[in-house]
Amino acid sequence: MDELDVGQIKTIFERGDIIEIDGLLAVVVGTVEENKAPEGHVSVWFGDPKASRISEGGKDGSTPEVWTIPIEYCTKAAVPKINH
Repeated sequence: MDELDVGQIKTIFERGDIIEIDGLLAVVVGTVEENKAPEGHVSVWFGDPKASRISEGGKDGSTPEVWTIPIEYCTKAAVPKINH
């Protein structure tokens, strides 16, 4: 198989995918195809580990931080455990 170039790699992940980056879980929130990430990158949200529920005294109105990460640092996460 020939080596993949960046243009071919960019379609591996889609918005909503849960991925892993250096052991941290993240959600893909933007792709190159959507003009939400630079070439060869995806935009991800790691969540907010400092957040607390409003019902438990937390505050609303937090600004999410989204990072653009080179695709080569990203791998598919394990299948999520769904709770209800």
